[in-house]
Amino acid sequence: MHFGFFTDVDATRYCYLRLRRLKEAIKAPEILDGLMRQLEVPSDPSDGKTPSSERHKLAAIELQIDRLLGDKTSIWHGAAPAEVLAAAMFSAREASGGAAKILFSDVARKEDLAPPIAMWLNVMGFKQYEGFPPGFPRVDVVAYQVGRLMTTPRVLGIELQNDLSELEPTLSRMSGVAMYTHATYLACTPALAAEFVVARAKDPRVERWDRAAFRDKLALLGFGLLLVEGDAVSESLAPKERKPDLAKIKELLGLK
Repeated sequence: MHFGFFTDVDATRYCYLRLRRLKEAIKAPEILDGLMRQLEVPSDPSDGKTPSSERHKLAAIELQIDRLLGDKTSIWHGAAPAEVLAAAMFSAREASGGAAKILFSDVARKEDLAPPIAMWLNVMGFKQYEGFPPGFPRVDVVAYQVGRLMTTPRVLGIELQNDLSELEPTLSRMSGVAMYTHATYLACTPALAAEFVVARAKDPRVERWDRAAFRDKLALLGFGLLLVEGDAVSESLAPKERKPDLAKIKELLGLK
């Protein structure tokens, strides 16, 4: 499968999976077997047998993806081949013996996202505010950056999420805290972002795969997206910058 010679393998994502990880994953036998089942790859038409070697399996998977892309009734019509590959890899994560779950940096609970977010904030020059005074909306993380030469004070609000069923309440809380922050982020794993777009594609009213559906939902609300992969945190979507009443915020948080 060709991904483009000059493509940045770390910045480019398909179904929220880094291209570098995607290219490495298709070398794993358990991943290929999961893809064969997920994409319902037919037997080799020449002898009626299922491809056995990794090379033949990948070739058969590519051929099946080409069929899906060429089918105007398929939700994949018009999508990038690598997007189909990554989405199928995510959907087959249980069948692949857990290997794909690791690829998408899945975590057991949203609290597991807190340490890497704390490290990211520290690197970015922010301090977390511990405890919330009366009148300040509930949010998982509030961080502030004291103004210095050539910079102005900034306050960030970050919600951690690892449960798709809790996404809408989370976004509602984020809307409540937005007026008190310069920027607001949702922090999650690539697994949660992939789960959103995969779930959307299963809606019978949806005709085409929309790789940008999750980002567009956040962008419409002015929220940014932080993807957490182990200890690494990357900004996948920049938030809308706001100009809150800084004096009021300082008063509420007890900052000087």
